Amino acid sequence: MNKSTLAGAAMIAVAALTAPAMVAWSQSPPPRPAGAEPSGAHGPAGPGHEKMHRGWERWAREVSPQQACVDRIARRAGFVAAMGVKLGLTPDQKPLWDKVVAAGQSAQDSERKLCNALPSAAGAGDKLTVIDRMNHRQQMLQARLQALQQTEPAVQALYQALTAEQKAMLDHPFRRG
Repeated sequence: MNKSTLAGAAMIAVAALTAPAMVAWSQSPPPRPAGAEPSGAHGPAGPGHEKMHRGWERWAREVSPQQACVDRIARRAGFVAAMGVKLGLTPDQKPLWDKVVAAGQSAQDSERKLCNALPSAAGAGDKLTVIDRMNHRQQMLQARLQALQQTEPAVQALYQALTAEQKAMLDHPFRRG
C-alpha cells in the first residue's frame, strides 16, 4: 500500500470520534449600509458575489477562533462518519474500523485541546497576531502528524480486510459517478 493512500485513510480515521459541533446561523441578512447597492446588483465578479462575501465576513465576526477550529474538526468527523457508512463494513470489518477510530481518539482530543486554547469570543480573531496563528498552525500540524503515526497500524489492518471496491472508495473518496 502506498504512503499517500495510508495517510489519507489515517486522516479519515483521526477525525472519526469528533462530535459534530452545531452552529446556529442567523437567517436574516445583515442590514445594508445606506447607499449600498441592493443584493440584486451585480459587481464585476458576477451575480451573488457580494452576498457571498458579506456572508463570509459576517461569519468571521460572529464565530470565535475557538469555534471555527472546532467546526473544522466537526467537518472532518462528518466526512469520516459518511465514509464509514459508504464503505458498508461487514461484521468482520467493523472491529477493525473500531480499532482505527479508537487509535485516533487521543489525537482528536489533543486537537480539541489546541482549539480550546484559542480565544472564545466572537471577533477575537482580529486580536491574534501572525505569530499566534503560525504557532497554533504548527501545533495543529504536529498533532495531526502524531495522529497519523498512531493510527497507521490500525488503518493498515483495516485496509487489508477491505474488498477491492471498498479499497477503491477509500483510496479516492471524492470521485463521483
